[in-house]
Amino acid sequence: MPAKKSIPLHYQIVLGIILGAALGLVAGKIDGGPAFIVDWVKPIGTIFIRLLKLLAVPLIFVSLTKGISDLKDFSTLSRMSFRTIGLYMLTTVFAVLLGLFLVNFFQPGSFVSEETVTALGASITETTNAKVGAGAAGAAAGPLDFFVNMVPDNLFAALSANGRMLQVIFFTILFSVCVLLVPEKSRTPIKELVDALNVVMLKMVDLIILLSPYAVVALMAALFAETTDVGIIKALLSYALVMLFGMAIMLTIYPSLARVFGGVPLMTFVRGILPAQLVAFSTSSSMATLPVTMDCLEENLGVKNEVVSFVCPVGATINMDATSLMQAIATVFVCQVLGHDLAWNDQLVIVLTATLASIGAAGTPSAGIVMLVIVLESVGFPSEKLPLALTMILAVDRPLDMVRTVVNITGDSCVAVLVGRRL
Repeated sequence: MPAKKSIPLHYQIVLGIILGAALGLVAGKIDGGPAFIVDWVKPIGTIFIRLLKLLAVPLIFVSLTKGISDLKDFSTLSRMSFRTIGLYMLTTVFAVLLGLFLVNFFQPGSFVSEETVTALGASITETTNAKVGAGAAGAAAGPLDFFVNMVPDNLFAALSANGRMLQVIFFTILFSVCVLLVPEKSRTPIKELVDALNVVMLKMVDLIILLSPYAVVALMAALFAETTDVGIIKALLSYALVMLFGMAIMLTIYPSLARVFGGVPLMTFVRGILPAQLVAFSTSSSMATLPVTMDCLEENLGVKNEVVSFVCPVGATINMDATSLMQAIATVFVCQVLGHDLAWNDQLVIVLTATLASIGAAGTPSAGIVMLVIVLESVGFPSEKLPLALTMILAVDRPLDMVRTVVNITGDSCVAVLVGRRL
């Protein structure tokens, strides 16, 4: 008797969204219903959010260390290494800047009324006072204090607060570069430990993401039980449309770059990587798609094996252009919805944090959600509002995550073509 096929996770989450919304709407019509949801259902979603936050620091450290240490010998990096990393950094920064431009231009969070923001933000007065205090402290700071604060004076203090993630990333980069500089005999045990830890961390992400359908039911139920404002629905749709528009721009740019700088015709590039794109769309995992991506580049586009073998694994680890785009758009979006003002220097923090955090984003489904927590906390977003913020993002994240993976592996393929052309 054949085993029953389980329902794909993205369908489970879509079902969870529908069930959660229905449960919240029904509870909102019943006396005591909202209180029941808040007391007995919402905590399930809160636990899920805490698990994501729990993974943030170790995931960044392990994934980023692995990504950098995989570059072998830092002192003898070839031109291919520098070109690959340089191109990945350029495309990542472009993705963040594109996201910030689109979200500030279209203002998807502006569909929510002030009354809804007031109802959602129970601690709005405390948040405002905290923002005023932070603004006063920022005014007294020196011009280079931002860079001074990137350097931790106590590693364990930095590791204990997600809001200090830039300090963790700074230490991780310093540590990883030093791993490359020590003799291979000393480096090997560290590399093996990091590789093993990375496998364990990815498994932890897999297990926690399995809880997401239930968490979405709980968080969506709480959202709809506490407010039935149609502005929230409009805002979610507008956020999704802005994300899709940004990703469509990137999917147009990649083949154009391959044509202009790599000499590969547009349709040849598109047809060549289509099998990998379909696998990426169905799995939502750059890592799972990696063998198909490499095969498409070698067999369909004629990229050399030595180029593909280096560029694609590194890209699956550190090149998360669509994740960077999502973090920029989602961060500003939830701040617009929940009334958390962002100054120009906050948007600079988003550029730096989203760029660096995406380097450590695991190539697994919904890993960008873990990184979003980091970016939100880096701009001082109130931790008590994180469950509500991530609820809105998770409500439409799974289908968007499928498209994001397509963008990510397309970016990897484009860089592989460009690097191969220049060697």
